[in-house]
Amino acid sequence: MTVTLLPTAHGPPTGNLSDWLDGQDVDRLNRYRRYLDFYEGRQWDRQPRAGETRLTANYARSLVRKVGSYVFAEPVVQHVPEDAGGTPEQRRRAADWLDLLAAEQDLHTLDFQTLLDTAVLGDGCFKVTWDPVQNRPLVSSVDPSGLWAWSQPGNVRQIRRIVQRYSLQPEEAEDLFQIPLPGNGRVQIVEDWTAGHHSIELNGQIIRDQANPYGRIPYVLFPNLGQPHELWGESDLVDLIDVCREINRRLTVISRILQVSGNPIVVLENVSGADGIRADEGAIWELPEDSRAYLLDMLQGGGVQLHLDYLQILFRTLFDLSETPRTSFGDSGRAISGTALEVEIQPLVQKVQRKRRIWDSVYRRRNALVLDQLERFGGEDLGGVRRGEPVWGPILPRDREAQVRAETTLVSHGVRSRRSAMATLGSDDPASEWASVLEEAETFDSGDWRRRSHANPE
Repeated sequence: MTVTLLPTAHGPPTGNLSDWLDGQDVDRLNRYRRYLDFYEGRQWDRQPRAGETRLTANYARSLVRKVGSYVFAEPVVQHVPEDAGGTPEQRRRAADWLDLLAAEQDLHTLDFQTLLDTAVLGDGCFKVTWDPVQNRPLVSSVDPSGLWAWSQPGNVRQIRRIVQRYSLQPEEAEDLFQIPLPGNGRVQIVEDWTAGHHSIELNGQIIRDQANPYGRIPYVLFPNLGQPHELWGESDLVDLIDVCREINRRLTVISRILQVSGNPIVVLENVSGADGIRADEGAIWELPEDSRAYLLDMLQGGGVQLHLDYLQILFRTLFDLSETPRTSFGDSGRAISGTALEVEIQPLVQKVQRKRRIWDSVYRRRNALVLDQLERFGGEDLGGVRRGEPVWGPILPRDREAQVRAETTLVSHGVRSRRSAMATLGSDDPASEWASVLEEAETFDSGDWRRRSHANPE
C-alpha cells in the first residue's frame, strides 16, 4: 500500500516518510558529517598536492576522549531514593534490576561510547524497547544522524514526535519483523513514534500502524551542550577546528624545514647549469670563475624558533578553548602543590560537572523507561517506582584516608549526618547502609551476636 504524502502544519507528513526525510534538517546532518570527519582525522581543508606530505596531530579526538574519561572516571551506579514511592522491598527490586541490566548489557561501556559520539556530533540518543525473547528492556544507543524530532510549541525540550530511519539486510529485517521480503538490497526502515501512535515503513510501504504499546516515546534524546530555544545541541569541536588545522599546518612546516636541513639544498650563483652538482660527502665541484656555491641553512637566524613559539601559543589556545588544561594529561611540567594543581585543573572540573548534570537527566529518563517496561510487560511489582538517581564517582583522584578522617570529624562535631558522610565516601545506598548499621548495633546491644557466634562458629 502506497500512502500519499500529506504535509502537516506542525511537523512531518503522515504516511510515506522515507523520501520526505531526505530534504529535512540537511544543515544539521551535514554538520554531523563534518564533525565526524574531523574527529576521525580528516582535518585538512584541501586535497594534498602530488608528492606532498602533511602531518595531522589529531588533538580533537584526544581531547574528546580525555574529557570522557573524566566524566566516567568510574562506572555510574543507579540508586533508588526513599521518596521514589513504593515499599522498601519494591525500591530494592527496582535498584537490583537497574544494576542487573547495567551488567548484562554492559551499559557502562555503551554510555562511554555514547558520550564520545555526543561530544563529537552535538547530540545523543538512547532507545529503550522491550525484548520479548529475553523478557526484559533493551537499551541501545541511536545514531542521531538517523533521527528527526519535533517538540511541543513553547517547550523545546518536550518531544512530541520522533522519526528514526535506518537500514538492514533483508534477512535481518525478515527476522525482526517476521515478514517475507523480496529482493536482495538493503531494506530501509522508518519508525514513526508519538506518545499515542506507532508506525513502521519498509521501503516506503507501511507494515505496522498501531497504538503505541509503551504509552510514551521510547527515546531519550539529549544535547551535548544545550543551546537556548534549540532542540539540538552543540559539539565540543565547534571552537577547536580552526586551531587544530593551524597546529597541523605549523607542524607540517616545521617538519619540512627539518627535512630540508637534513638533506641540504645547494645554492649556485652565476651558474648556467647544475648538472653533476650534488651535496654528497666529499664531493668536489668545478665552478666557473665569479660563481659561488653554498648550502642553504634554513635554521639560521632563529626562524624555526618563531614557528615553535607560535606553536606553543596555539597549544595554549587549544587547551583554553577546550577547557582541558595540559595538567589533565598527567604532566604539569613543574613541581607545584596539590591545591595549585586543583585550581589549575578547575576548568576541566567545571566542564565535567556540566556534562554530568545533562547526564543526570538522561539517566532519570532512561531509568523511568526501563522501570515502566518492567512493570508493564515483565510483570514486576514495583509499586509505580520510576526514579533511579545516578551516583557519580569523584572527578579527580582523592586521598581516601584523608577524606575518611575529614568526614569522621564533621560527623563527630554534628556538622554532617552519617548518611551524608556515607554518600560522600561513595556508598551506593546510604539509607540502607545506615539501616544495616543500626540493626547491627541493636544486635550487639541485645547480646544476640554472642548466641549467633556460638551457634555459627565460622
